[in-house]
Amino acid sequence: MRKRRIMAMTLAAVMAASLTACGGTDKGNTAEASGQNQESAAKDSGAGSTEGMPSDSTGAGGGQVTLTYWSWLPTVEQSETMIADFEKANPDIKIDYIRTEQDDYFEKLQVAMASGTGPDLFGLTTGPMARQYAPFTEDMKGLADQYQPGWDKIISGTAVNQCVTEDGHMVGMPLLVAGMTDLLYNKTLMDECGIEKVPATYAELKDAAEKAKAKAKGYVCVAAGAADDWINSDWFVQISNEFEEGAVYEAEQGKRPWTDPCFVDTMKAWQNLFNDGIFEDGALGVATYPDARDQYFFARKAVFFLTGSWHLGPVSPSAPEIQGTEISNRKDIIGMSVFPSMTENGTICGTSGVDIVLAVNKDCKEKEAAMRFVDYMSNGEGQQYWVNRLQGAPVSSEIRYTGTVDGELQQQSIDEVNYYVSNAVGNRKLVNSEIETAIQVAMQNVAAGADPAQELKGVQNVADAQ
Repeated sequence: MRKRRIMAMTLAAVMAASLTACGGTDKGNTAEASGQNQESAAKDSGAGSTEGMPSDSTGAGGGQVTLTYWSWLPTVEQSETMIADFEKANPDIKIDYIRTEQDDYFEKLQVAMASGTGPDLFGLTTGPMARQYAPFTEDMKGLADQYQPGWDKIISGTAVNQCVTEDGHMVGMPLLVAGMTDLLYNKTLMDECGIEKVPATYAELKDAAEKAKAKAKGYVCVAAGAADDWINSDWFVQISNEFEEGAVYEAEQGKRPWTDPCFVDTMKAWQNLFNDGIFEDGALGVATYPDARDQYFFARKAVFFLTGSWHLGPVSPSAPEIQGTEISNRKDIIGMSVFPSMTENGTICGTSGVDIVLAVNKDCKEKEAAMRFVDYMSNGEGQQYWVNRLQGAPVSSEIRYTGTVDGELQQQSIDEVNYYVSNAVGNRKLVNSEIETAIQVAMQNVAAGADPAQELKGVQNVADAQ
């Protein structure tokens, strides 16, 4: 693994390397490891806790600086390796990492930021969340220009643009690029059910569902966390691109109505996943993490799991995520492929985006130290670990996947999904938070049986009111 380049700065040694880009649905989305729900409960500091407040120790007297870092990704297990490595190379900096499950993370961060007790560094998603928290972040471009000259020549401009608000404020540094949506599949269960190949069309997916349920154990076809709005809207953006490429972005810009037939077709396709028994019963009440993943897929009750490219890790038999799970105990073979096309012509048209953004609190008093950590996580050995371990697509021109490939199926999964991410037609996230929320509400209603066309009129009403 390459050595980090370090150059002398006025305050301390600062890395001159550049940064790299990054999800759920995030990513990250986000992928969390099985068995990590204990996460950092012992560290779980809420609003008003001094543990979660931005550092006020300067280290000017040669002492150690402590930086607080909050996110839902990486997992505790993953962070221990990266943070220990960083602290070894930077003995003057201590990283106090506090991980919270994604569903709870956003609420916790909101409370902390509003009360002025937020962390020095924190994870964000692109789109509405990035814009919501922009007032609390230091402009990353300014920081990177100051502490990491040349970063913009190494980091993908496309990824960086997803981290910039309409007024030019860069909320954070991208860490990983991920595609949505994908299927993590259990090849062993497929063979048991007589499913000969990973479904590439809806007809094949429906056939797989019938074969899965025909078994005596009655397997679920696709475990889906449909209670999570982020994964639902990611799915909508991707599939609408398959019905008509680019239409969803035109609609967001007001150039076409949300009642367009391609969106009606998308909503009908979404509804079919529930009506035809593709998703598990009660999917609207199931969270992606940990329920759909752990209680269904990892527990060997589902043949497929709806997720994103950030979940490539479990395809490896040695992956920590699956150690101790039922699929590991049974020595099942795991792979990943893109979600099947829902169109009649079988068009596969993926979306991708920055899975997670690392932001610096505008109230952080140790910005030079913070930027050393940002560099490490985005273009240093920490980023290399992210790419190898999470197998996301790096945006740094200096980073390549160098991890171990356990077998032919794993290599196939890595190649297929990374090709899919690299050739995506657009961003998996919408920028307009009100429209995105309206789509999410409409999807919930459609899944419960509402008329797709009528629900899309509601989305259009929201757009018209802006």
